[in-house]
Amino acid sequence: MAGPEQEAVALLSGTGMGPVLAAALSPAGLSVQRWTRRRVHHRPGAGVTAVFDVVALAGARRGAEVVCVSTASPPADTSPPAGTSPDLVRTRHEGVDLVAWRHPHDPWLPGLAWASSPEAVGREVFGSAEPAELTEVSYRPTRRAVLRAAHGSRVRYLKVLRRDRAAALHARHRMLLEAGLPVPAPVEDPVRDVVVLRQLPGTPLAASVRQDGAAALHPEHVLALLDALPAAALKLPVRASWTDRVLDYGHAAAVALPEELGRIERLAAAIDEARRATDPGPVVPVHGDLYEANLLVGPAVCGTFGPVTGVLDVDAVGPGHRVDDLACLVAHLAVLPTVHDSYGHAPAAARRLLAGFDAAVDPAALRVRCAGVALSLVAGARRSGGPPDRARRRLEIAEEFLGARRFSGADG
Repeated sequence: MAGPEQEAVALLSGTGMGPVLAAALSPAGLSVQRWTRRRVHHRPGAGVTAVFDVVALAGARRGAEVVCVSTASPPADTSPPAGTSPDLVRTRHEGVDLVAWRHPHDPWLPGLAWASSPEAVGREVFGSAEPAELTEVSYRPTRRAVLRAAHGSRVRYLKVLRRDRAAALHARHRMLLEAGLPVPAPVEDPVRDVVVLRQLPGTPLAASVRQDGAAALHPEHVLALLDALPAAALKLPVRASWTDRVLDYGHAAAVALPEELGRIERLAAAIDEARRATDPGPVVPVHGDLYEANLLVGPAVCGTFGPVTGVLDVDAVGPGHRVDDLACLVAHLAVLPTVHDSYGHAPAAARRLLAGFDAAVDPAALRVRCAGVALSLVAGARRSGGPPDRARRRLEIAEEFLGARRFSGADG
């Protein structure tokens, strides 16, 4: 399993990144005083990227910088806008080719600098000379970012995408709104590869899981949401599910836990074999990334969607198998205790939904795909420098799901 990606993870996770960070800051006339690593992202086959918090010096002045370093090859059209200084630095360190940039100048996300400017957002989103208050919700370097923008009592969410993808996401939101799904409504047309979305009521399902295991959310509520996905979604591009790529995610897991290499390879191969041997059901419209962070819930149970007030992150809506959506939700709930001890109710919630979903899809296929999703989450347990026991627990959960298929009507 050793190879270029494992070497890159080791390099970007190590203590010798000072020279690379210095090279990234040098064009701006800055030097490194000290740095800490925030997290490492490993996308199998697409490179490794690390995010660093740097205390930088400009003469006697001290300031905070966020620097990203990646092994990925940047897009061809990464020339800086007229009137700006170059922000992308190419370097080679310990035999590995790297690119580095100062946040928010991600070469893959041309709209991130605009979306990170309080003045620009205040002016162009809220029509005001007063700056907006910006909060970063999430940032996946090279992939996407979400920022919360507040201006007085008004709130918008800014979804920053790769070049030329905003129009398609804008249209996807409109399609789902017309189908009656509680997705965020876009505000006018995309701006600089950024989709501006209205705020929805509710809180993330994770908070409800922490409180009482999301007792108000029943399996039929989730199934009703998926039933409401329009047939037009079948015309959208197909995306491989987490379990379809289980061998890739097994590779990423082995990079994160090299001491478990043989165990992970055997598990990934067994999941892949069982995936092929079980029935995923018909091709239907799917969400593509259905888990607790992408569902908002309220205190009341209203209509067929129950407490669900919002469905987020609809980038992957398209053709697929319902069993993969259901497995995604169940497996994410099952691993929540490895995120924080406060999620003690999560395993019971996962079991409750799993049992309820058995009537909608093949139970063996559901558990196999739960295993695939859980395995895909092993590497993520160590992105922020977490202890290996968290990642091993996710590995155990994947093994438990795979073993449970034998008691659900099929031997696989």
